[in-house]
Amino acid sequence: MNLYHDLILDEAKHPSNFGQLETADQRIVEYNASCGDQVKIDLKIKDGQIVDLKWRGSGCIISLAATSQLSRKLIGMKIVEVKKLNTKNMLALLGLDNISPGRIKCLMLSLTAILKNV
Repeated sequence: MNLYHDLILDEAKHPSNFGQLETADQRIVEYNASCGDQVKIDLKIKDGQIVDLKWRGSGCIISLAATSQLSRKLIGMKIVEVKKLNTKNMLALLGLDNISPGRIKCLMLSLTAILKNV
């Protein structure tokens, strides 16, 4: 299977929720030292629910596409549900069954950042 199928390519080229929230409740920064990917995530949280999210970042196509897809999924989610997300969920967001061990950190960068901070 080609890792870079159309969904991944499109998400990386035209990311959802890319930008910055001026009135963020939380600003999160995470860096993947193994490849140099970086993500900055702004969250607006109300009553235990993510009501808005914007992100900026640089990195490989997997980390960008995963962050874009995750951003769409998280808006409207309760924090308690966000804490249940894992690698399997991230793979499903990108339409993948598996990914090489070396790419897991790229895939998980944005979710790891959020889970450390919510």
